Amino acid sequence: MSERTESFEQRLERLGGIVERLERNQLPLEEGVALFKEGLLLAKTCREQLDKARNDVKIYQDGLLCDFEAQEDGDGAEHADG
Repeated sequence: MSERTESFEQRLERLGGIVERLERNQLPLEEGVALFKEGLLLAKTCREQLDKARNDVKIYQDGLLCDFEAQEDGDGAEHADG
């Protein structure tokens, strides 16, 4: 599967499989190095996805993302008093 069509869960599962194979220490050097490189790329991609998800959740939790109308109503009420 290409990197763009794999889900986070698929990448994480593949990474787990790579770790298991590397831990067995029964691979030819070239194959081990290739798997190690693939694992690093998968780990980097998963980390980036997690960071983006964390950021998205933080934005929603902090209320930084709100409806335009709700924001406008709040501003209008303040300006009416002043």
